[in-house]
Amino acid sequence: MRTKLRSGSGAPGPAAVAVATGLTLPLAAPAQAQTMLRTYNGTASIVVDHYDYCGGAFGGQRRFIGTSQYTVGARFITRARRAAAGFVENNPFNWEFYAGRVGAAGSFQLGSAIVVTTSGRDLAGNVRDPRLLLGYWSTKLSGSSWSGRLVDDHRAEGAVWNTLFANTPIVPCRNLGATVIPFSIAVGATVSGKVTASRASFTIRGGTYSGNHQFRIVFRS
Repeated sequence: MRTKLRSGSGAPGPAAVAVATGLTLPLAAPAQAQTMLRTYNGTASIVVDHYDYCGGAFGGQRRFIGTSQYTVGARFITRARRAAAGFVENNPFNWEFYAGRVGAAGSFQLGSAIVVTTSGRDLAGNVRDPRLLLGYWSTKLSGSSWSGRLVDDHRAEGAVWNTLFANTPIVPCRNLGATVIPFSIAVGATVSGKVTASRASFTIRGGTYSGNHQFRIVFRS
C-alpha cells in the first residue's frame, strides 16, 4: 500500500507515512545505510506455541494445544534498500530471513520489502510507474543495535510475504490428517539485536494473523 502525501495542516508528514506503511520518500539515506550484499549463515532456535479453535463445550473457542521447540539452519541476507516509483523502504538496508527449508513445517520466511510489477495505468486510466514497492518492516540501526516492527502484512494486496509454515489439520477439530500451510505473520511482530559487517544476532517475536501460533526466534550467525 502506498500513501499519497498532500500539503495542508492535516496532511501526514513523511514520518507518519513511514510508520504506517514501512515506506518513506527518499529525502536522504539513513545514517549507516548498508548497501553491500551480505549473507549471514547461522542457526535459529525457535519456540512456537500452538492454538486451535476447538475449545469450549460446543467448540469454537481458542485453546492452547502445545509447544514446539527446535533448532534449524538459518540465513539472514542484507542488500541495498528497495526503491520504486519515488518511494524507498524505511530501513537502513533491505533484508530477508529464512529459517529452515522454506515450505517445510516449522520454517519461516521474512522480508523487509519487495518490488512487484503492476499495471502501467491506475483505475482512472492515468499512466503510472508499473513498479510497486511494498514495505513490510520498519527498522533502525544505531551503531550495531538493530530493532524494528512489522508494520504491514499486505494481505489486502494479496502479497503476504512474512510467513510461518505449519502443520494444520485437514479437517478442523478432527484427527483426519494434517497438511502444511503458510500462515501470515501479524502486524506488530518485533525484531531486536545486533548487526555488524561480519556478525548478526537478533530475536524476532510475534504471532500469526489467524491466532494459531505465537513464536520466538533467536538467530545467531
